[in-house]
Amino acid sequence: ITPDSGSTLRKMLKNNLDPVLEEFEGISNAASKEFGLERAMQRMADEWEDIFFNTTQYRDSGISILASVEDIQTTLDDQIIKTQTMRESPFIKPFEKEIRAWEDKLILTQEIIDEWLKVQSCWLYLEPIFSSPDIMSQMPEEGRLFQIVD
Repeated sequence: ITPDSGSTLRKMLKNNLDPVLEEFEGISNAASKEFGLERAMQRMADEWEDIFFNTTQYRDSGISILASVEDIQTTLDDQIIKTQTMRESPFIKPFEKEIRAWEDKLILTQEIIDEWLKVQSCWLYLEPIFSSPDIMSQMPEEGRLFQIVD
């Protein structure tokens, strides 16, 4: 049976589809769930369109530092959990590669932000120390090394 512009419910009922109606319902249900998962994946990707990293100037140094990433980290955490939940669905098979790739991107992004914040925290701790002329005179080699990294 191939529906066309002349297909009507009356014509379908005349084809005696009762024996396969349950099979059609199962196919329809599976397709609906697959579509729901596909839409959820697209909504997650769309959510990132309006997310930006905020930076702020560190003192009068002219150096920008990463600021307020809590919203980004929350979004990452939420979406990682969603993707892991979606991967467990039996209806994800058509999109399994895409959802795994998306999860990998989210996890990598989370790891990069975590490392960035660790490095930034260390730098914020050390920068005032090695900006002091007194410390530079007492620890010239360490000061030189910090200036190279800075």
